[in-house]
Amino acid sequence: MKIHFFKPFVELAGKEELEIPLEKPIEVKELLERIQRRIPSFGPYIRKEGDEVLSFHVVLVRGNEILRLKDRVQENDRIKVLPPMSGG
Repeated sequence: MKIHFFKPFVELAGKEELEIPLEKPIEVKELLERIQRRIPSFGPYIRKEGDEVLSFHVVLVRGNEILRLKDRVQENDRIKVLPPMSGG
C-alpha cells in the first residue's frame, strides 16, 4: 500500500510517500497505528490521552472517498494523508 503525505505531514514523515505492505485488509485505525510505528512524530496527530486513536487531526482519502476509522484498506490502495479542512 502506498501512503502519500501532504503538508504538514510530509515534513513530519521526511518524505512524500511511504509504502506499507499488507498481508490482508485492515481497518484505517490499524493503518494509522502502523504509520505511527514507522513515523513516531506522527503520533500526536492521531492519539490523545488514554491511547485512543483520533480521526479529526488527519484526513485519509482513497480516490474521492474520505475514510473513517472502521473502513478497511487493502494492499493495492493508494491513501492520501491530509490535514483537516475548514472554512469560514
